Amino acid sequence: MRALASAEFRLLARSPFAIVMAGLLPAAVGLLIVWAEQDSGRAGWGGAAGLLLVTLVAFTAYAGGTTTLAARRQQFVLKRLRMSGARDAEILGAVLLPLAVLTLVQAAVLLGVLVAAGHRPAQPWLMAAAAVAGTAAGSVLAVATAVVTPSPELAQLTTSPIALGFFGGGLWAVRTPPAEVSWAMLAVPGVPITQLARAAWDGGPGVLAAILAVIALSVLVAPAAVRAFAWDPRR
Repeated sequence: MRALASAEFRLLARSPFAIVMAGLLPAAVGLLIVWAEQDSGRAGWGGAAGLLLVTLVAFTAYAGGTTTLAARRQQFVLKRLRMSGARDAEILGAVLLPLAVLTLVQAAVLLGVLVAAGHRPAQPWLMAAAAVAGTAAGSVLAVATAVVTPSPELAQLTTSPIALGFFGGGLWAVRTPPAEVSWAMLAVPGVPITQLARAAWDGGPGVLAAILAVIALSVLVAPAAVRAFAWDPRR
């Protein structure tokens, strides 16, 4: 798995398109969110951090992961890797690991900007938990979406519903008082991530429920997504 992930890191570094789409674009959107909060102050810095994290997860770990899996399958890379004897979950994890690491690095850099500006979270471990759990959930959902994505060009279409779930869920959470976030709301991908980010800055109820919701998303989806994944190029 280490060798496969290392090869994916090199491929990512050599792709200008991947760097722009998975690196610069989400970072630019994240900085725009920070600027908007600095100007309006409506979401609160915890809410702004949540929206920033949701953006990174949706663009990089989720949409980038789906596109990468579809591309590697179309190039017969995944099928050849499967003949190596590695387990299915190891292969998929190795392909997605570079984008997951990139997501966490982006989050650390942009959140570092917030801290440098004097907006420090009261409970940093909650922000770390939100970043790690959210990235894992985005990666798992990338595998699930790649099941129905026949080519990397169509990834922009197939990822749209869940990407809207990330963005819309984040906005929904920001507009809802923490105590009023229900279990039904926590089923929307962006809600528990934003809820944890707000708790990292402002405290409040619902931390355990948000953690359980985002972990449950990965645990429930991962086995079915790996079993349903198609290794041959799709048409």
